[in-house]
Amino acid sequence: MKPEFETCFVNLPLRYIYNSPKYLDFFIENSIQPELGLDCLGDECLSMDWLLDIRDRIAEAELTCTVHLPFLDLKPSSLNPAIRNASIDTLHTAFELAKIFSPQRMVMHPSFTSWLEEPLFARSYSNCLEGLRRLSDSWPDHPPLCLENTYEYTPDPIVRLVEEIDRDNVGICFDLGHWFSFSKGCEHGDFDLWFEAFAPHVKHIHLHDNNGSKDEHLALGQGCMDWGYIVSRIGELDPLPTFTLEPHNREDFIMTYAYFRENVAAKLFWK
Repeated sequence: MKPEFETCFVNLPLRYIYNSPKYLDFFIENSIQPELGLDCLGDECLSMDWLLDIRDRIAEAELTCTVHLPFLDLKPSSLNPAIRNASIDTLHTAFELAKIFSPQRMVMHPSFTSWLEEPLFARSYSNCLEGLRRLSDSWPDHPPLCLENTYEYTPDPIVRLVEEIDRDNVGICFDLGHWFSFSKGCEHGDFDLWFEAFAPHVKHIHLHDNNGSKDEHLALGQGCMDWGYIVSRIGELDPLPTFTLEPHNREDFIMTYAYFRENVAAKLFWK
């Protein structure tokens, strides 16, 4: 059965499936399209047969997927060459894994160290830009690669990356929960600033809620983010981006999906 919303996905790390296959069963049984997290902490990504089985089950269920490239302990902008090169090598490997799944989007953390002073930040930015070009060159016709905001103080570094790379298949993943917590959007009330900076390049959006103090990944509507206003601004985008819901347990998924249907999809897809 096809999904209710063809441009909506839900986060599902491969390690979750590896440790408990029932996660994939739940997605298939409920026609939920996964955003497959490729952070493999052990042997999860070493069996090609296992990966191909996941791909085939998703396809047989008439679903598509997105992928989230690894980010744990990775720093493509690192000033330490060993860390930087290991990070880029890991991301290259993830690119090869991603090809298996023919994803609609690939999400990546540039992982800037925003508190670095000049000229160190400029060096780290250049490192990240060079690494991104190497990655993109390794698969020139890759699906849209969406750079996700995490701890950045402003939207500027990510916007600059996308504009300097200047490729149609490189854009932005606007993580709204990260803006509200990590970037102190709750305190600054600067959604419009971030939205307008990102808007020309947004290809994907991550949806989860929090109360502003930390990245809680609450169900939508359970934190204090102003979803009515946020969704009204998202509705200005043409074309609309794809979306990933990021609850961290089944109960939050149920609440998030209901909220998405009633308060997001109803305003964006059925208007």
